[in-house]
Amino acid sequence: MIAHPPTGLKSERMRQGASLGQMSLYYLRLGALGFGGPVVLAHHMRRDLVEQRHWLTEAEYSDGLALATACPGPLAYQLGVYCGYVRFGIRGALAVAVAFAFAPFLIVTAAAALYVRFVGRWEIKAIFYGVAPVIVALILKACWQLGRKTLKTEWLAWSFAAVAAIITVTFKQELVSLFLIAGLLGSILFAGSPPRQPTPSPRVGASVGAASLTINGAPFSGATAKIFAFFLKTGFLVFGSGLVIAPFLKVYIVDQYHWLTDRQFIDAVAIGMISPGPVVITATFVGYVLNGLWGALAATLGMFAPSVLLTIVAAPLLKRYRDNRHLQGFLRGIVAAVVGALLGTGILIATSAIGDLLTAAIAGATLFLILTWPEMPEVSVVSAGAALGLAGYLWLHPAWL
Repeated sequence: MIAHPPTGLKSERMRQGASLGQMSLYYLRLGALGFGGPVVLAHHMRRDLVEQRHWLTEAEYSDGLALATACPGPLAYQLGVYCGYVRFGIRGALAVAVAFAFAPFLIVTAAAALYVRFVGRWEIKAIFYGVAPVIVALILKACWQLGRKTLKTEWLAWSFAAVAAIITVTFKQELVSLFLIAGLLGSILFAGSPPRQPTPSPRVGASVGAASLTINGAPFSGATAKIFAFFLKTGFLVFGSGLVIAPFLKVYIVDQYHWLTDRQFIDAVAIGMISPGPVVITATFVGYVLNGLWGALAATLGMFAPSVLLTIVAAPLLKRYRDNRHLQGFLRGIVAAVVGALLGTGILIATSAIGDLLTAAIAGATLFLILTWPEMPEVSVVSAGAALGLAGYLWLHPAWL
């Protein structure tokens, strides 16, 4: 009879056998094939790295997930960078950072190039005619899930959310002061007994202001640096991933700086959703539309750099102080305000995406389906919306687009 080594020794041997190349290849594949958003990607990492490959311990993974929830930037990407850092130090964090974003960057850059080349064709208009109301429904779902899981039945938190929603719909811009005030009030009002979640909830967002930009097409012009600076600031100050941050990007990219039209921004979010990897790869699409390949590269580096820097530089401090009750209250106040701002800006996006009975029906049906069957893949409803858009455009020829 063959004696098997104890489980702990077996796990340790497997951990020692994992190389930096193997981990990089894993994240390259996850970035190329990982659909479903941050929660699904985080689940894949736990299953693959902890349960199957034993490259990380359960405690290491849990610490990484808690840190990714507390830090700004995309949750799944931040968690991946942390896993690389825990296993191989700074070189592991950098390797994972490049590998995880590489495939989504290529895919979205190619999609943006096709979009810019064929944007005037009716097929492109028709596809996004059907996709836009689907995006509205998905944003409303994100708002509902965030509110239900974080605010629950706490009337004070819902009051924060209601005020934030009204302010967002009324002013349509300058959300930074709103979240700072909510955080400061929360550090006092919520600090006594901050609610604790057993598992991380969807990430929440806070917007960032920047100087007004003038974008031009020169590849080595100052536009590239300005795009990088904007998305770098966004990456440091936006707590969120996926659709949660989309409304806050819209406030600046569309309403304040007028870089894109409402329709172009909705198209950008849709591309980010139907591509694998982190949904905030939408930044790549925006950068390409503004300034071609250099703009795409600048926006991508700017959006993802904070996750790497925070993991390498700030992880020990953030891990040490994340349980401070005043810090928890500050974050609680921001969360409550974000729920309202997400709803308010989702309503603003709906005014551009829904313009007739068909788009209203698509939005309503999508919302019903994704709330009734929460596990339904987002890429499937986006694809269905694209198909309906093609058929409906040929039939109705909507003049309001």
